[in-house]
Amino acid sequence: MYDFITGIIKEKKTTSVVIENNGLGYIVNIPISTYDQIGAIGDPCKLFLHLYVRENDLKLFGFYTVAEREIFESLIKVSNIGPKIAISILSGISVKSLIEAVAKQDIELLSSVPGIGKKSSQRIIIELKDSFERLVEEEVIGAEATKEERAIITDAENALISLGYNKISVKREIQKFLAKNKPTSSGEIVKTIIRQLYS
Repeated sequence: MYDFITGIIKEKKTTSVVIENNGLGYIVNIPISTYDQIGAIGDPCKLFLHLYVRENDLKLFGFYTVAEREIFESLIKVSNIGPKIAISILSGISVKSLIEAVAKQDIELLSSVPGIGKKSSQRIIIELKDSFERLVEEEVIGAEATKEERAIITDAENALISLGYNKISVKREIQKFLAKNKPTSSGEIVKTIIRQLYS
């Protein structure tokens, strides 16, 4: 129903903001990760929204990035994880760390968030591992990569995994490579990463 809101910040608290848009003030619940990114009172602001509907309870949740919103929406689909806990998770762990924690099945990191025990952490990992695969790809490749560059990177990743390298290690090394280089050929990426892993 709602995708995003733009307006002026009229109130700003750790867990919520009031955004004025066309004479109306919208109370939007936010994680600390979003609080840290938006401006001060009086500044313009854009938040990506999720409308939470339960019987007579309507709440708006806002996020600085689409990735934050996607993770929030994935979390509230997990058994016994409501919006309050999902916001707590996003407030305690960065998007990148959360994606890596699920990919690496890092129960300890997830259970360090207040209100999240080991059983909840295991449930989050089991239920979200597959749906987080695409987010892992975006973390590695980057949303700005061209179609050709994505194909080169994917080919390099598949080649390294087929050679027996750990998937998480491969993604990490590719990320390091892309931080300094433009992907021109999959062979170049494979050779560079093999040298890095054996250096």
